[in-house]
Amino acid sequence: MAYSIIGQYVPTESFIHRLDPRSKIISVFTLAIVLFLAGTFPTLLFMAGVSLILAYLTRIPFYYYVKSIKPILVLISFFFLFHLVFTRVGTEWFSVGAIGIYSGGAAKGAFVALRILTLLMFASFLTLTTKVTDLTDGLEWLLSPLTRLKIPVHEMVLMMSIALRYIPILTEETDKLTRAQAARGADIKSGPILSRLKALQPLLLPLIIQSFKRADTMAHAMEARGYQLGGKRTSLRELTWKRLDTWTLGFTFFAAVGIILWK
Repeated sequence: MAYSIIGQYVPTESFIHRLDPRSKIISVFTLAIVLFLAGTFPTLLFMAGVSLILAYLTRIPFYYYVKSIKPILVLISFFFLFHLVFTRVGTEWFSVGAIGIYSGGAAKGAFVALRILTLLMFASFLTLTTKVTDLTDGLEWLLSPLTRLKIPVHEMVLMMSIALRYIPILTEETDKLTRAQAARGADIKSGPILSRLKALQPLLLPLIIQSFKRADTMAHAMEARGYQLGGKRTSLRELTWKRLDTWTLGFTFFAAVGIILWK
């Protein structure tokens, strides 16, 4: 069964897993900014190489990174085809009627696709090496100054935590319903697109019902434990900033400045 691994934590013995979530969040955010500032292929290829090195250092099988990127391949393909068809720059390779394929369009499409892939690698690197509770605690700590502006940081982070936890659960439920419909003779994975969309209709209602049931169960569980919106809460596990986090953050900033100056 091929479930989505988005939001799932994969434990290994790498030093990256032992880093404080705050240092990983800041590092990934910094790398993402540098990635969007990259305007040339050499810089982008270097950033893609950095993402592969980080994936190797996590000691997580590369299969998990591929699985986390796979659901977004349709969107990446759309951006590539969009630039391939509508960006008319450079040498014309061939044309069919009003549609022409240019070298500049292919280069721009490949550039955008590689940028999105690299960004997803950085995001996967963060979620695969950090537990959801640690990730939300670190994010809440980093955003805590916004509470002075009356922004409900805790509630926002709580919603993100619940969403990350529910992605694999909903994916698993969808897979179970799909196999149940296939056992009853429904053909969802072949045939014309319209017929496949019609075959998906029996899945929607049970999936929505299951989602509401899980949400209701969670709400009752939170009320039974005395959860209140806006209440001051403590954490069972305190975050600890170590020397390794300082070195990691310093190296990230040094590398980011170097890449920007190289650009």
